[in-house]
Amino acid sequence: MIITDLIDWEQVALSVARNQVGPRRPVEELIADLGLTEHTFELLCEDHLFKRKVREFAKELIDNGSSFALKAQVQAVELLKTNYKIAKDPDTPPNVAVQAINSVVRWAGFDRRPEGDGNDGANRPKISINISLGENGPPTTRTIEILPTAEITSIETGERV
Repeated sequence: MIITDLIDWEQVALSVARNQVGPRRPVEELIADLGLTEHTFELLCEDHLFKRKVREFAKELIDNGSSFALKAQVQAVELLKTNYKIAKDPDTPPNVAVQAINSVVRWAGFDRRPEGDGNDGANRPKISINISLGENGPPTTRTIEILPTAEITSIETGERV
């Protein structure tokens, strides 16, 4: 098992960054406040991901202070883990699991298509149908534009193709 699986390492990284930017308390005090052993803290400090996160948090704190957004980001990571557990739990009602999965998809941005990819509506091909009405007098023309959808129904059978 990896040490970062055992503790909330992002919360620890935020605390270390706050200490670096702010009061610069002795490491022993910080470790005690975090409820870590010296050995666990040393293992964390050797982890490249942990060190990078401390640097990112420290930069954010220097640039923007201890912002609400920064605190929310740390909490969101933990809540994402909880959301995953809910979605994967066989006892979770299907509608709740689907909502948990849909939320992650939305948060990750997978529900949005890149602009100009041809599927955003602006560049999709259109079908135009022109109908001329009336033989006597000036013709009346109506144009109907239809955007293709993923659901195509067979004219012959009425079934989705």
